[in-house]
Amino acid sequence: MRKYLCLLPLLLLCLTANAQGSAIAAFNLKQAETLKFGMLALGVWALINILISSIKLTKSSRNKRYFFQMNIYWNIVNMIIAGGSLYFILSVDSSVRSLSETVAFHYWTLKLLYLSIGLDFAFLMLAAYLKERSLSSPKAEQYLGYGQSITLQGLFLLVLDITLAVMLEGRAEQLLPLIQN
Repeated sequence: MRKYLCLLPLLLLCLTANAQGSAIAAFNLKQAETLKFGMLALGVWALINILISSIKLTKSSRNKRYFFQMNIYWNIVNMIIAGGSLYFILSVDSSVRSLSETVAFHYWTLKLLYLSIGLDFAFLMLAAYLKERSLSSPKAEQYLGYGQSITLQGLFLLVLDITLAVMLEGRAEQLLPLIQN
């Protein structure tokens, strides 16, 4: 009987480690779902933009032609980003990450989103610059169309990136108890 009482703390420790492991796996799966949602939203946005802009490009002129042209270029890049990210998210089994890998990946993802938010603001500044340049340039139509397109794309990306960052920051509170154990 005494032998078994000595094993009781080890059994409790194993149960705690297993519960922590399942909590980490659940956290990783929720984070992967959030990132998958974001990349699907980006991919759908890009696909819709490419389709609509391709149709409208054939019937437009002046600055609208450049607007739709830039939408196509911009969203080809968005499709590549969304496709590559989705490939990574779907090909990696996030439930097997250790606690340290989970924490590192979570904060790396947040840093990447904050960098992206900064780039979104830079895109909006570039759009404002192009619109201003269109007032006194011989390429006024081109600058205005590109500026309008970059404004639209930059605002969408800003909203998407802020939404993903807020969703992931909200999940960060669930990591703290796991780290403290």
